[in-house]
Amino acid sequence: MSMSRAHPAFAVAVSLVCGVVSAGAASAQALDNQWVTFSKQNPHLSYAPLPDGGGNITSSDTQVLFRAGDLDRDGWNDVVAVRKQQASQQGKRAAVLLMNVQGVLTDKTAQYATASDAPGGDQGFLTPCDNYEVAIGDVNNDGWDDVVTAVGLSDGSPKSISHPRVYMNLGDDVNGNWLGLKYEASRFPQLQTFTSPHDVAPRFSGLALADVTGDGFEDLYFVDFDGTETGISENFADDLNDRLLVNSGGTPATAGYFTDESQVRMTPTQLLSGFGADAASYDVNADGLMDLIKLTTLTNPRKVAIRYNDPSDVGNFTGMGEQVISTSAPYGVDFGDLNHDAFTDVVVVDEAADKFRLGTGVGAEPLFYATWGAGTDFSYITGAGQDSGFGHNAYLRDLDGDGWNDVLITDVDADLTGCGRRLHIYHNTGTIPGDMNLVLREEAELASGNYGAGWKGVVGMLNADLKGSYDVLADDLDHDGDNDMLVGICAGTSFWQNETNPTYCQVDLGFQGPGGATLSVCGGGALAKGYTATLSVTDAPPSSQAWIIVGVQNNPTPFKGGTLVPVPILLLVPLVTNGSGAITIPNIQGGGGPFSVYIQTLVADGSQPAGFAFTNAVRMDLLANP
Repeated sequence: MSMSRAHPAFAVAVSLVCGVVSAGAASAQALDNQWVTFSKQNPHLSYAPLPDGGGNITSSDTQVLFRAGDLDRDGWNDVVAVRKQQASQQGKRAAVLLMNVQGVLTDKTAQYATASDAPGGDQGFLTPCDNYEVAIGDVNNDGWDDVVTAVGLSDGSPKSISHPRVYMNLGDDVNGNWLGLKYEASRFPQLQTFTSPHDVAPRFSGLALADVTGDGFEDLYFVDFDGTETGISENFADDLNDRLLVNSGGTPATAGYFTDESQVRMTPTQLLSGFGADAASYDVNADGLMDLIKLTTLTNPRKVAIRYNDPSDVGNFTGMGEQVISTSAPYGVDFGDLNHDAFTDVVVVDEAADKFRLGTGVGAEPLFYATWGAGTDFSYITGAGQDSGFGHNAYLRDLDGDGWNDVLITDVDADLTGCGRRLHIYHNTGTIPGDMNLVLREEAELASGNYGAGWKGVVGMLNADLKGSYDVLADDLDHDGDNDMLVGICAGTSFWQNETNPTYCQVDLGFQGPGGATLSVCGGGALAKGYTATLSVTDAPPSSQAWIIVGVQNNPTPFKGGTLVPVPILLLVPLVTNGSGAITIPNIQGGGGPFSVYIQTLVADGSQPAGFAFTNAVRMDLLANP
């Protein structure tokens, strides 16, 4: 077998050998409550200049919405970024597919997201669209997540550009290579008005992907907007209002085609929107059925309304009316559990003061509506009234890993342009399940006001990092067990690494034994350039000959009484365990990837039938250099 000096595994082997040599040689109320720390790590974000929007994912006139899902089923969550001109303006942008290549979000749009069956040279994600929303889910139940977008302000454009687009996941080929996403135009119908039916381009700004009919297949719900504050009016006769489209179901071959059943499943009142700014799906009353939530604002009606699924006629909402939980000037909403009880809680983003409401129970039959506590303001270290107003996206996510959802609220208005406000991150200070006096507080380093000096929200993020926020994705993107953040602001998009779990361990593949020896490779972060890890073997026979086996393929093979994973073998590194049966090799260097190296340790052990103890195997994921 030949071995190239440029091979990433060679660098690992050198690190191992060099390592052998070197191995021998505050109050919750106070300012600067360092409850969670993030550091900007843009080497985890890789894309070439984009063809529009100034070359960046986000800019002062290009906004974004992020959603995450494991599209290629490699165990790492990928990211879909849909883009458009800021607020209510008619400016189309291409979408971006960021595949998670062992911790680096890498632009693979051209490689995996340009297939299309639409006429006119459609290029999938690279076809500019006015995308307001995107959802990731398996619409045909073939085990692979698909992608659906919501489109607005595309009057006069052909259906393939003016309507929601369904991108089907093509799965793997016969050799296990992922084939990417394909836009299939026939999966979504041409929409028509209810009165004097005629074809029209939708103005959808909110999207919920959920199984509302109970057949196991995801359906689609969209909220509609009419006129805008930027002066783009809509003819009354062309108003679609909200729409509920039902999945065809059946088998993977027949499922994933959508039919408009809005009028038979929802009432005209339930479908009516003025400026629909957000949609959601959630089992609000915990009856096992997905309910639908819509937010409409600016003009009448102005409300956040829950449409409960009818348990006596699943998928039909007409007999359940609606429960209005906010009537001020709402622009964003999210549901989840804030105080660790059995009831749904909600965050409402409002033009004035943002609020959260804690669920208190479920009302009487026949409607079984959720019951709610009063709206509660968020708290601030340096006084009230700092939520900036005019927010949009709200997310309930646990940032510090304590099991309590924190809250993130973006600031760029859904309708008006501007980059003058900032992202707010609220620490959930709760510790007592069911606490109805819950405090969600924006921590700060200094008493310097809303836009002053010092970190705000989380340690490491300054006003400049938060200002003009379009969207924030909180997800475990580097595979270390805590939620990182991808933040899109007017000044660009950045990757923020959560430092809650400073010890990042490479993937344990198993296959341990015979014997109880254990192998781990752990460090302060994923193995990008500038990061190092320490290899440790524990619980092996003391003062015994050992070998670290290195390979670039994962082919578990019976060998010497155990299972050898790195086959074929690229390199053997001879070692000796210490008197405690341990080996420690520090300073294994990251970078040089993306590439995976497989390692395992064999230790001479006369107590085993074949004379060897086997550790588990570990996959080391080397990340790309910046």
